[in-house]
This record gives sequence, structure tokens and C-alpha cells, in this order.
Amino acid sequence: MARLLQHELVKLFLFILCSFLGAAIVAPHLYAWGKDLAAEAAVSELSAPIEWLANKCDRAQFSRYFNRGLMGCALLGLYPLIRSLKKKEGHQTKPPIKKRLSPGPQGWKDLLAGIVFSAGFLTLLVGVLYCLGWVKTSDDFVFAKAFQKAIIPAIIVALLEEWLFRGVLYDVLMRKLNAVQTIIGLSLFFAAVHFLSPPKGIAIADPRAALAGFEMLELIGQKFLAASSFFGVFLTLFVVGATLAYTRFKTGKLWLAIGLHAGWVFSLKFTNKLTDPVGEPHSLLYNNSLMDGIFPLITLVITGLCLSFYLRSRKLCATQD
Repeated sequence: MARLLQHELVKLFLFILCSFLGAAIVAPHLYAWGKDLAAEAAVSELSAPIEWLANKCDRAQFSRYFNRGLMGCALLGLYPLIRSLKKKEGHQTKPPIKKRLSPGPQGWKDLLAGIVFSAGFLTLLVGVLYCLGWVKTSDDFVFAKAFQKAIIPAIIVALLEEWLFRGVLYDVLMRKLNAVQTIIGLSLFFAAVHFLSPPKGIAIADPRAALAGFEMLELIGQKFLAASSFFGVFLTLFVVGATLAYTRFKTGKLWLAIGLHAGWVFSLKFTNKLTDPVGEPHSLLYNNSLMDGIFPLITLVITGLCLSFYLRSRKLCATQD
């Protein structure tokens, strides 16, 4: 048993399990604090930053508080996780951080290529959906507002998640696993983390109750019981994770993965503002999300195949130089 607990994948599983349990415990307290702050702001004059925070708390549903609790617990547990996975022997000295943070000419090319591949193919998918009559242009679409809502999350999410998943966790798994095992294991972990996000639009009876967070956990777990959701969303997320991990393995850096991730997040956010679902598409083909259905899955597979050709041509050009 002790030997099993020392395995890297087991530690990752325990990390995510403890993060969700911690979120279930703290979410009701965060909810109560946020709503109390909003109530106080309604009758008192507070500073501008506190007023802004109170307004956000007032509009947020319980699922958002659970999500923030999950992020906080994951960040708190990240350092102990990294320490437990720290290489004890044969440690290789990393290049100076200034050099690692500098993309260089090839890094900028990879960053741009990633954005073009991910956003480009998802744009083609939106065009196909529009021609099939499954989406239409939203009546209240405003380009500047949609762009602002999409670009900030795209940058933040791409940088943070690539640093964590394809940076820190990829490195520690590669110390004892081969490349295929690392890509598969990390991609399953990436898919599970995103698949187990709190469902939106579902109300909890009493969000202030001590067990409200565990009620949310039950709702999250029910996703695995829906075959269409599991095989549609989870498999798509796995392909996303595998593509990002593959580019990390082939390039040895994060720039291509960051570009891909940013392009996907931007396209998802922007398309949500640009289009509204219409008609009745088969949920197996397209389930009103660019990450759910056979059409999105095929689009991502094609993106991955084109990326493999890009990486081969890149390697060929480097060899000729």
C-alpha cells in the first residue's frame, strides 16, 4: 500500500480528490461570506474595489463559489504535490528563468502557429454549423464586448494551465514514465479536471448548509452516468489534452501549446457571444457547444493531424539549416 501511494499517478489522483473535497467544505462558507458582503454593500458605502467585489458576489451562483473554492484548494495543495514529486537524484540544472521566459524567434512562430491552427479550425467548424442551420448570429452581438470577454480569459487560462499541466506536471511524470504513458496519463487527468466542473444553472436547495458542497459533488458525479456527456465532452477534452502534451513532447517547450490553448479558449468564448443555437441538431453530432459532439471531436482530431505535419516540416527545416 505504501508503495502504491508513492506512484506519481496515484499522487495526482489524491491531489484532485483532496481539492474537490476541500472545495465541498469551504464553498458554503465562501457563499455565505460573499452574500453577506453583497448585503452590506447594499446598505453601506464601501470603497470602490469592495463595491466591485460585492457586486460580483451578489450575481454569482453557488457553482461559481464552488469553482473558486476548488481553485483555491488546488493552489494550496500544488506546492506539497510538487515537493512530493520532486526528483531526488540525477537532477538537471534548468536554464536561467529569463531564458525560459523568452520565446525567441521559433517560440513566437510556434505561438502564432498554435493560435492559427486552433482558432482557424474552430472557425471553420462554426461556418459548417452555420451552413447546416444549427447556429445563427446573435441579435445582441457586439464585437468589442465579445472580444474583450474572450481575449482576457484566453491569455490567463492558457498561461496558467500550460504552466501547470504541460510544464510542472509533465516534467514530474516524465521522470519515471515514458512519453506515451506521460501523455496519456496527463491527458486523462486534464480531461477529468475540466469534465468535473460544477454544472451551471443548477440550484442548490440551501447553499449555506454545511453539506451544500457535497450536494454539488453529487451533481458533478452524475455526469459520469450520462453516456452522451461522458463520451462527448470527456473524449473531446482528452483529445485536447493529448494534442497539447504531444506538442510539449515534440517541441520541448510550451509556446505551441500556449498558442493552441489560447486559440481554443478565445474561439469558445467569442463564439458563445457571436452565435445562438437554432434548429434541432442531433446531440451526438453537435450539442450546442464547440467542445461537445462528433463534429467538434473530428475538428480537433484534424487539428492534431495538421499539427503533426507542421512539426515534421519544422524539424525538416531545422535539419536543413
